[in-house]
Amino acid sequence: MAIVIIFSLIFTLILLLLFTGSYHRSVVAMLGALLVIAFGWEYGIFSPQSAADYVFKNAETIVLVIGSMILCEALGRSGLFQFIGLSLISNIGKSIRWFTAIMLLLTVILSAFLNNITAMLIIGALTLSLEKRLELDLSELIIYEAIFTNIGGLMLMISSIPNLIVAGEFGIGFSSFAATCIPLTLLLTVVSIYLVIKRMKNVTPLKEDLEINPWSAVKDKRIFYRASLIFTLVMILFVLNDVVHIGLGLIAIAGATAMLILSGEEPESVFRDIDWGTIFFLVSFYVIIGGMEQSGVLTLFAQDLSMILAIIPAIAYFLNIWISGAASAFIDNIPITITLIPIVKYLSSSLGLSLGVLAWSMVFGANLGGNFTPIGSPSIIIATGMLKKKGMNIGFHEWIKKYGIFPAIHLLLASIYTVLLVVI
Repeated sequence: MAIVIIFSLIFTLILLLLFTGSYHRSVVAMLGALLVIAFGWEYGIFSPQSAADYVFKNAETIVLVIGSMILCEALGRSGLFQFIGLSLISNIGKSIRWFTAIMLLLTVILSAFLNNITAMLIIGALTLSLEKRLELDLSELIIYEAIFTNIGGLMLMISSIPNLIVAGEFGIGFSSFAATCIPLTLLLTVVSIYLVIKRMKNVTPLKEDLEINPWSAVKDKRIFYRASLIFTLVMILFVLNDVVHIGLGLIAIAGATAMLILSGEEPESVFRDIDWGTIFFLVSFYVIIGGMEQSGVLTLFAQDLSMILAIIPAIAYFLNIWISGAASAFIDNIPITITLIPIVKYLSSSLGLSLGVLAWSMVFGANLGGNFTPIGSPSIIIATGMLKKKGMNIGFHEWIKKYGIFPAIHLLLASIYTVLLVVI
């Protein structure tokens, strides 16, 4: 019992450090991994070899994340995503409502293929440049764009780290992931755009027709065409993964390698811009969760939870959405996802619930819950930072009061969608 208490205290310490943001999350996770190995080795339940085994067990997911990061970074440098974005907003006339809708739709599309940090940086920079040209205050739009990055992060398997983790852990193919999440993403996008447009009052037309040349984002057309071809081939292989039987990680690494060879970019330059902190965080947190499993902490928690849910087992699906959503409002959604995976597996086996639906409910909550607070998502932190430079500060209370309605509606719609998944 002593080891359970010790490991519970370690896990609590890690979550508190992640919540307070006192140190970088990768450093916190590495500290947690070292503590787990040290105490696990001392008590004879978790050795360095055990830690290596847990990391190796999740190697496919880790390789998939690394490959996707390199691929998207190289694709972004080709101007492909900027070209798509400028093509969407060119020649939209003088309607500010139509302009807003297109910008938010563009945000969702970018977030489906880029991590939400990169997507927010691109769409935010584009919005600020258009703000100067149109002589409008687009501060509110930047906030909505941050919210919409998390909607787009739900769309595809490659759209967010939690998606990649769940897909790798439960063996969900690219096409299966898309078939399940795209309908919900479209629903959330349409409803959210409607809410944003409805909030717009005293709207004046744009002073000029917005005519933009999409090719202005492309520096080298030859590299642009190469990037477009590689991107198309990778997407096709992802979709046909169940048919061609090639690992998702191998496809991502192959696409990344092709881009590094054909893009003309210095590989070291691309590698420097990869978020290696997330990789170290991911590997270290797998070690932490491995220790929690071996010590019996997660099993004990899952047993207590299953006893409560045994009264009405179906509640587990909705509870999973709202627990992961609420936790993601304060703590990074990556550790939330990794922590919940062994718990939902236990709940599925002990209560006879659909493991697939539990996995989807976890994906929905982890992606959408970050919009509840101004610290719940990296894209929101970036957006509020952009506004701070303009002299606009948004407090915690103000954020929840003005924008908390969006994640609440998102999770409610996701809960209803989960019912359909159970029935179907």
